[in-house]
Amino acid sequence: MMPQNCVIIDNTVTAILIVGMVANANMCLTGDGSNVNPILPQHLPLSGTLTTTNFIIANWSREMWQGVVNRVAQTLASVPFGANFFSALATVA
Repeated sequence: MMPQNCVIIDNTVTAILIVGMVANANMCLTGDGSNVNPILPQHLPLSGTLTTTNFIIANWSREMWQGVVNRVAQTLASVPFGANFFSALATVA
């Protein structure tokens, strides 16, 4: 697999540059963007798992967890690169 670099425009990763396809891998991509590929879907989501053994938290209602998700979304929106996050989702199992 060829090495890859990101193309960043206005603090947003907009595409992946395949380094082996450009003459000078240390140069930023400019021009018509013919060597740019879209970001692969598996690299777009940011996910994780939260597990708790605390009896009180483990028995929270879906509404309580929705409040946590809402706070996560607000926090992500308020940090650098916050404009790149457009939603937060939690699945309660």
